[in-house]
Amino acid sequence: MTKQDRTAWMLAGALFLALFFIWGVGYDCFPILLPAVLKQFHLSREQIGKVPAAQALAALVVGPFVGWLLDRIPAQIVMSVGAVLTAIGIVMMARADSFNGVLAGSVVSGVGLSASTILPATMVISNWFGERRGTALGLTTAGMELGGMVIAIVAGHLEPIYGWRFAYAVLAIPLIAIVAPLYLIFVRTRPEHAMLSATIAKPSAAESASSLPGLELNEALRTRAFWMLVVLQFCFTFAIGGSFIHLVQYLISIGYTLRAGTMVVGISLGLALIGKPAMGVLGDRIGGKNALALCLFLGAANTAFLLLARMFWVLAIFTLVGGLTGSAPIALGPLVQVETLGLKRYGSIAGLLTITFTLGAMMGPPIVGKLADATGSYTLSFEVCALVAFVGAVASFLCVAPARARVGGLVQAK
Repeated sequence: MTKQDRTAWMLAGALFLALFFIWGVGYDCFPILLPAVLKQFHLSREQIGKVPAAQALAALVVGPFVGWLLDRIPAQIVMSVGAVLTAIGIVMMARADSFNGVLAGSVVSGVGLSASTILPATMVISNWFGERRGTALGLTTAGMELGGMVIAIVAGHLEPIYGWRFAYAVLAIPLIAIVAPLYLIFVRTRPEHAMLSATIAKPSAAESASSLPGLELNEALRTRAFWMLVVLQFCFTFAIGGSFIHLVQYLISIGYTLRAGTMVVGISLGLALIGKPAMGVLGDRIGGKNALALCLFLGAANTAFLLLARMFWVLAIFTLVGGLTGSAPIALGPLVQVETLGLKRYGSIAGLLTITFTLGAMMGPPIVGKLADATGSYTLSFEVCALVAFVGAVASFLCVAPARARVGGLVQAK
């Protein structure tokens, strides 16, 4: 193993630990605390769905700007500022004395998460790893699920004893004390060029990006691959995010306890520790687009299967399949982007894709909640989610690298 390889894996380990805390606190523990927030402010299911929607809307607005920044300034600066903003937003939610206050905190945390999690982390990993890029993306982003599992369980224990406000406030502390320092100390956007001598000034982040293989932003916008990425990113976050946010509330509505719902979320997130890296390895072997399509197809079938979850064995299968495949597209989507559009303008392109990624996350939860309020059950809601996930699977199969000489240096999708 070369020195650069050791540095790359050390960086990946630091990102794994940072994502453990920031995603677990900023997103994955919300379904556990949702019933208490709903009860505190006497909300409908549609209204409670607006909290993650507000977070997603904020990420949608700032995502392209974050991507533009990442192509121009060091990633560690963008990510550490994002970690601090996420913590501020979580504390705002914990101290809110009205539903609007909760929404405001969600907006601030959404800005922070956009700047400190998926977009910059996958850009950094994609720059540092080559042939094993899918494996590295799967392993690194698995920190999100491990954090979700552990922090969801912690939140589930804290909330009944101390209340949801205390749980949120305490869980925000590591974002300042651990995550921000990890980003500043370990994260670097990309390796230095091997030919760079000590007498030559370091290139800027923008200059380094220009020398990488891939398409410019205006070229990428004219490819089918870009627009298929747009479709599949929206479908993934709408379908999987929409059903995940309401999962505990749905299980309670069909007779399970909060503790049982917490266990389902925790086990699913724990299984992603196996599923994400495994799907990343599969993506390296059969092509990212094929592995991603498989995950989305299984997600569609699994969401429809959830409607039979009154039978315990069905819930067990749902938990197993959802845990192994449900979050893998977070790692596989960036792999497909690199395979088809390259690294040159990864940040700017990913920033635009963040619009549809977060638009799906913004629309999914409130639409799922609205349909549940209108029909009195989650049946139609989950059927819609299953159909949307299936559309995403088709889009992934159609996401093929443009057959042009200018894209030389890209790893062609299989």
